[in-house]
Amino acid sequence: MSTSDMPQQSKKAPHSRKYIQITLEVVFMVAILAGLLYYIGTTVPSDFKPGEMTILRGVDYIYTAILTVKIEFLLLAFLMYFGINVLFAVRLRRVLSKNGVKTSFGKTLLAQYAGMLTSDVTPGRSGYILTPVYLRDQGVPASKGLSSILGIQTFEFLIKVAGGIGAVILLVTTVPASTWSTIFPTQLLGVNIGLIIAVLGISLMMVGAVILAAFTWSKRAISIFDKIANSRYLKRFTGGIMGKLEEYKESSSSTSKAIPEILGLTVSCWILKGFEWWFLGYALGISQLTWTWWIAFFLIHPLVTALAFIPITPAGIGVQEFGIVGILGLLGVAAPIAGVFALLARGLLIFEDLAGVPQIVKSTSLIFTHKKPNETPLPPPMPPLSP
Repeated sequence: MSTSDMPQQSKKAPHSRKYIQITLEVVFMVAILAGLLYYIGTTVPSDFKPGEMTILRGVDYIYTAILTVKIEFLLLAFLMYFGINVLFAVRLRRVLSKNGVKTSFGKTLLAQYAGMLTSDVTPGRSGYILTPVYLRDQGVPASKGLSSILGIQTFEFLIKVAGGIGAVILLVTTVPASTWSTIFPTQLLGVNIGLIIAVLGISLMMVGAVILAAFTWSKRAISIFDKIANSRYLKRFTGGIMGKLEEYKESSSSTSKAIPEILGLTVSCWILKGFEWWFLGYALGISQLTWTWWIAFFLIHPLVTALAFIPITPAGIGVQEFGIVGILGLLGVAAPIAGVFALLARGLLIFEDLAGVPQIVKSTSLIFTHKKPNETPLPPPMPPLSP
């Protein structure tokens, strides 16, 4: 083998590993979803299409249940998710404005949908970090877009951790121990496996929040990352990013000024998410329009969302659905209808996030044509306000 062949092989190796990783993730996703359909098929009423293959019974039950959905309440769930994305866009614009960047609401909303759609198909929902790319056509500097997204996600994680802890307290204090043993019969070191999964999910969110917070606001953490990224072995891959590290530090400082707005808008989105699941549950006939059910959905959503960050399938597909089935089972919801709820909740998000496809196509074309849009000029400093 000649030395001229070696660079080509070194370039092919990372691509091969990437393809293998994606293939494994898809295989895991299909296997978990097949297991979910099989589980639904084994728990449907005995008089529902007896003799049919178990997985097909699960598919038929889901199809039949969807046909009975109360459309008006399904539309209300869609409306709540639209409201969430509107508030996400407002939140992002407010944070960017603290960094001196003016953006269009309509274009930012499309970028938000594009980021959500990317997160719907990437492990650990990591694709949302590409949202700054989708802001490129508005001239948003990469450093300011990245610091804004990371700052927002830090508080997103922290609030979900608080909600997850609240959900665990609710479930432990209201659900009988016998029900826990029925839904999650396995124990590990004397602790119910369902509770262990819940704690692991919350811990995962907490770790993510701490890492993002350190990278966003700790100059020491950024400096450590800078040294690692500029090491001899990594510099060739990260030089383009680290070239804007100083800009990123300045943007992070400006982002911190938007903390009150980030918190307020994030909590508002969480409230709307409670309504979204509340309406979806009523549309399927698994809950009543009572505040008790709304509080339940308000709290359990952050808990099961943590499962979407387990990076073994794209956006935790299958893993999160099993988590929803288990938690709703603790609240007395039958497994088949809980499975329908989980799959419909996922489908609702992906269907509405398709609004981001045009922005993804547009941003991709900008990248491949190497077109550089004009960056938004920074406004002149404002004079101090009189007291």
